[in-house]
Amino acid sequence: MAKNVPKTTANTENNVYNQHKTTTCRITDEDEKNENTEPEKLLYVQQAQEFYHEPIENENSVFALIASGDINQLLEAKLKYDADIESGKGQLSDDPLRNQIYHLVVCAAVVARTCIAAGMSEETAYTLSDIYIRRADICTSIEQVIELNNEMVMDYAVRMQRLRRTKRLSVPVRTAIKMISENTGKRLTVQQIADEAGYDRSHLHRLFKAEIGMGIHEYINASRINAAKGMLKDGTHTIADIASLLGFSSQSHFCHAFSEAVGVTPKEYKNGKLP
Repeated sequence: MAKNVPKTTANTENNVYNQHKTTTCRITDEDEKNENTEPEKLLYVQQAQEFYHEPIENENSVFALIASGDINQLLEAKLKYDADIESGKGQLSDDPLRNQIYHLVVCAAVVARTCIAAGMSEETAYTLSDIYIRRADICTSIEQVIELNNEMVMDYAVRMQRLRRTKRLSVPVRTAIKMISENTGKRLTVQQIADEAGYDRSHLHRLFKAEIGMGIHEYINASRINAAKGMLKDGTHTIADIASLLGFSSQSHFCHAFSEAVGVTPKEYKNGKLP
């Protein structure tokens, strides 16, 4: 949750700190030694400017909404946050852009651990964190970082919402979904998934469609397309690499499947065009 505080020059900080010293009682040599530190100076400056960090209960409530997958409540909290985006967050860098990026990094770390505690796999949580931090590192404006931070928060929340819904599914369907998510780049067959779930192929297919609302093949394709979206946004893979890594028979097959599902080509999506 990245916000900035007003910049304070070194002279102003020293003036505020020295003024504080002259208005307090006599300080011993040992007290002077202990208090004459940069953290102490900053504390006095912030108190003089009436700057206070965001109460921890406010941040914890937002992280709890992310972990619960409560999208509607999270959006309401975000509206309140956006209305006062410049208050309550410390200054981590003198450079405004770096400051915003550092706050995103902190947010990514806390959100990842909060979601892990709520049931998200460690691999998923930490991989998402890595992806968004890498993307933040190449942002060139504060607005880009804020937009990316919002995207990251909603990504985690949507995944947690999906995870909580999955827990209400039958064991065979949960087993099938787990196998698909862990083998996105492999060409799985319904029979392989049925064998893993311990169910008859046709029975599993009917059960899966009844609970998920789509067939197993459709779900596999949707999972691969979602994975492709993340890889395209990450920007570290070529379109040919993505097609190969996700198990498509060719780059043209991948491009056709992606365009049909998303409404834009992989190249257009990579360049920021939305359907």
